[in-house]
Amino acid sequence: MGSGGRLLTTSGQRAESMLRTRNNNEAEPHRRTPLPPGGAAYARLLLPFVLSTLTQPLLGAVDTAVMGRLPDPSYIAGVSVGAVIFSTIYWLLGFLRVGSTGFSAQAAAEPADQAPHALARALWQPMFMALGLGLLILCVHAPIFQAAMLLLELDAPSRAVAHTYYTILVWCAPLVLMNYVMLGWLMGLSRIRATLFMQIGGNLLNMALDILFVLHWGWGVEGVAVASCLAHVFSFAAGCLAVRRILPPAYAAHAHLGQKIASLLGLLRLEDMRRMLAVNGHLFLRTVCLLAQTNAFMATASRFGTLTLAADAIIIQMMLIFSYAFEGIANASSVFAGSAAGSGNRGILKACLWQTLVWTLGSALIMGLIYGLWREPLLGLFTELPDVRAEALRYAAWGLGFPLLAGIGLSFYGVFTGMSHTRPVFLSTLLALLLFALVWGMAVPRFGNDGLWAAYLAFYLGRSLFLLPFVRRLFHLPCFAHAGHAPRSA
Repeated sequence: MGSGGRLLTTSGQRAESMLRTRNNNEAEPHRRTPLPPGGAAYARLLLPFVLSTLTQPLLGAVDTAVMGRLPDPSYIAGVSVGAVIFSTIYWLLGFLRVGSTGFSAQAAAEPADQAPHALARALWQPMFMALGLGLLILCVHAPIFQAAMLLLELDAPSRAVAHTYYTILVWCAPLVLMNYVMLGWLMGLSRIRATLFMQIGGNLLNMALDILFVLHWGWGVEGVAVASCLAHVFSFAAGCLAVRRILPPAYAAHAHLGQKIASLLGLLRLEDMRRMLAVNGHLFLRTVCLLAQTNAFMATASRFGTLTLAADAIIIQMMLIFSYAFEGIANASSVFAGSAAGSGNRGILKACLWQTLVWTLGSALIMGLIYGLWREPLLGLFTELPDVRAEALRYAAWGLGFPLLAGIGLSFYGVFTGMSHTRPVFLSTLLALLLFALVWGMAVPRFGNDGLWAAYLAFYLGRSLFLLPFVRRLFHLPCFAHAGHAPRSA
């Protein structure tokens, strides 16, 4: 087995066997030092992560296709609007998954006598936060929907469909957010099969139930919403089973109730909670910047007419597919970066940065080549309308630069989140948003939609350029002052 394989054994499988040890005093005082990742080990993490993320857009396509079989277009419009509401909420709270990956990867590399408690803390602290945020969403779900309706103009039938879909699915908010935490926690431990089972299994079940409930049983929009709810329940149950196999006995479901309560209360240390809030707070603000840029882009595109808006939306879909590949790289990098922080090993960080760079540039070149050679048939997959296809091809050349300009920023942020050093991620995104506004102000009035695409690429170029200067500082974080200790500040 290569050096990367030994790293995965150390931070993943060995973590599980160690956590099953009931007497920590008999364990070795320190875990074997993890070794830097090689390309093969990186690929073993990267490819499943990319595969799991690619099922998400497929799920959206199935939802749309199923609603498109119903007799009224209001079904597609209503479900699409409901999905936008949930996507916005959960995108803002996506830090629960990203942050949990870094915390668990760091905890797995702690000394053997500290890792069981550290791993439990890395799970339950964000889990309490997820539960609280989920219950908060339930308490204010009616005002959230009313606010969305003020921003989105819908006719009465579409609004009724959106309301039905929303009021059913919103009750799964606590499950969705807790799934984020468990998924991120398992990713940090390199539990590939468990994460794939949670994500792909839940999405495939959702698709199957969509077809069964709507096309065969005729449940309509209620069928789509119930299918999504059951899929969330499935993912939650799968996550709980995986977590139960890994957690120390004191935190497992079969432990004595008094023992579990005492153990969980012992995890709520103010210092750790403050650190978690700081890390997740920066990720939340970064997501706000992303939403601001996305909404500004779409709002500006709508000024150029329905045809241009539709064309831009198709090109954006292609860019999102590219982004999923870079997200897989970021997820893999976060695991190894967390191991570097937890063990205080600069060698792992250096190797992680190199692998991230190699895979990012290689993926960007392949994506750019595919898009450059076959962008016309690829864009044609999204629409059969000749005028929309022609308009999309008119601006499609702007997409050629996206993989190379955006790849560094989209992939390297995983290194920072894995080390729970998230302030640079927020700052680089904020500066990129300011660059977007600057280019937008200069280019859009003169060049119209071409100027808008120039601002779009400037934003993603800014995310890469403004993040790179912070990379050197990673080697001077507190986690490297004393091996085996995670950084105490973000």
